[in-house]
Amino acid sequence: MWGSKNRRIAELQDRVAQLVDERDAALRAVETERTARSIAVRQFCEAAAANKRIHGRNVHLTEQLERAREDANDGALDEMGARLDRALRACARYRADADGQARLNRNQQQLLDTFYGLDTPAIAEGAQWQQRRHDRLPGVKL
Repeated sequence: MWGSKNRRIAELQDRVAQLVDERDAALRAVETERTARSIAVRQFCEAAAANKRIHGRNVHLTEQLERAREDANDGALDEMGARLDRALRACARYRADADGQARLNRNQQQLLDTFYGLDTPAIAEGAQWQQRRHDRLPGVKL
């Protein structure tokens, strides 16, 4: 008689343990859902705030665009185009002048090298004289 009662008590204790585990799992699931919901709500609120900021910025930019269009009708863009054309022509003149100066410098350097004899083959052959020295210490890099 006691064996069946003890077995029944053990079965009931196992069932209680199983129900407690299920309850704990359900509580963890509820807590996970709450956390996920709060994150989603926060992200939605941040997105809504960003949307409001972007809407305000769009309104401001639209107003600026309308003012620019009105100014364009007044000829401001034509004046800007003319100024850009003048600036491009000046830039082309400056580049041509700089190229001419660079060519002149190269020519003058060549003349100086020739005048002082720096363009002779003997100078070119002596460029590596330090590596060919007889009194050079081994292992010393120059």
